[in-house]
Amino acid sequence: MKRFLAIISVVCGIWSGAAAQNITIAKGEPGKWMDEESVQNAWYLGRHGEHDCWLTRTEDGPKSFVRSDDWQVVEVDRNLRVLGRLELPMSRMCKVVTARLVDGTADVVLVDSSETKSVLILRAGVVLDSMKLVDNKIDTLLQYEKTPTDRSYVWGAVSENGDYMGVLMLLQMTKKLQYSAEALMFDETMEQIWRKEYGVGTTSSIAVSNDGEMITLGYEEVSDGERITINVITSRSGDTYGLTMSCDRIKDMQILNVVGRKVLCGGLFSPRDSNPKDRMVGGTVSMAFDMDSMSVTKFVMHPFQNEDMNILLNKKTKKVQRSQMAPMVSPLAYVRMPYGAVLAVGHRHVMHYMNANGTVSTSYYTQGIHLVAMDESGNVMWTRNVRRNDMQKNMDDKLYIALFAKGDTVCLVKSEHPKYPGSYDIAKDAKELEMGDKNNLVLYAVSAAGDVKKTVLEQKTKHSLVSAAKRENGDIVMLTLDGSKSRMVEMKIE
Repeated sequence: MKRFLAIISVVCGIWSGAAAQNITIAKGEPGKWMDEESVQNAWYLGRHGEHDCWLTRTEDGPKSFVRSDDWQVVEVDRNLRVLGRLELPMSRMCKVVTARLVDGTADVVLVDSSETKSVLILRAGVVLDSMKLVDNKIDTLLQYEKTPTDRSYVWGAVSENGDYMGVLMLLQMTKKLQYSAEALMFDETMEQIWRKEYGVGTTSSIAVSNDGEMITLGYEEVSDGERITINVITSRSGDTYGLTMSCDRIKDMQILNVVGRKVLCGGLFSPRDSNPKDRMVGGTVSMAFDMDSMSVTKFVMHPFQNEDMNILLNKKTKKVQRSQMAPMVSPLAYVRMPYGAVLAVGHRHVMHYMNANGTVSTSYYTQGIHLVAMDESGNVMWTRNVRRNDMQKNMDDKLYIALFAKGDTVCLVKSEHPKYPGSYDIAKDAKELEMGDKNNLVLYAVSAAGDVKKTVLEQKTKHSLVSAAKRENGDIVMLTLDGSKSRMVEMKIE
């Protein structure tokens, strides 16, 4: 029997002039109880009793699996030993739309579009006490007939309070130049409370309010600017708001938070005079929408400044950049905040190398993290930058950052080069770190006023951060990998 190991360390720091905060780290025993692929695919569901539950998949499963690579709901202890597992049969071709854990039942919504003649939206309810499917079956929520040339799109979202789960299905019939869209809303017991066909138009993301309303956001480039479409769909009605603006190209905009009756959106913009093939980004976008007046109350394009450019291009901050555009910048993560939201973006690119034997090797790179805090009215409260110069060969699962809220402080956890300064210092360019080498696990905490505090949580570890989630009690659970060995790290901030 393997010996249980838990290492506890306590670090005290001052966050933005407040009282000292205790950060307690509990590290489980590294092992192979949860294999590397399972960790890479892990989707956190929640806490069940004293254990954590994850949705995941792996080809290397128990012999009892009907077929490899099916999605599974697993319950694990702090050492990632699997205490309970249920395979979702025939789900290997499915994609996860959304999932949640309520009152001991894990609800997973999946879409199966592998068949040429139909699209299925499925719901698997798993009772964790017995590790059995609700009613011993996977339910079909929606089924659409289609032709091989038709395209299907499915979005899912859960309200912040967890009481509502929404699903939006859009089927684009290419030959007929038509589309159909249907929205469904479920309560905490997965009872369908309304279902509505509604012409949502172009859609990029959806959200669900704490009152069970579905909000959709879409944008597209038109001849005279950008066309933004927002829909608010309820059990009683559906309202559409459209706005065309003469502005730069919008990129990667999504709904970040719903605060009361305000919808907060954020993303990036690309200068209209740039070549789209160059994938240049000029800064971030914030937008606020009021559901009562059905109007956009704020739309702001916030250009990158000189420091932002130097961080994203990994140059010293003293360098003067002639251009205020950075290539291949994309969203990394976002988090809901009591005051609005924080969006993290970074520069990412891929390099392909031709080997002597004719094979091709691929390396993934990412430089810089640019944080943007937005209030519920769409105003930019502050921007902050964090150094990064990371690389991973063959895949990019370890090029991961965790972003979460602790009160009105946003916390960023990442793996970084062990020679980075122990305090927040971004003046110099960063040395390249190949993920899997020795690194430090660090925490950056940024207050609502924009004050930054850096804490080194673990020094010179070969474990790389791969996944993280926030428990209902506010604790953070993180999954790390060192080769084929996985580990859980629990963090409590008091």
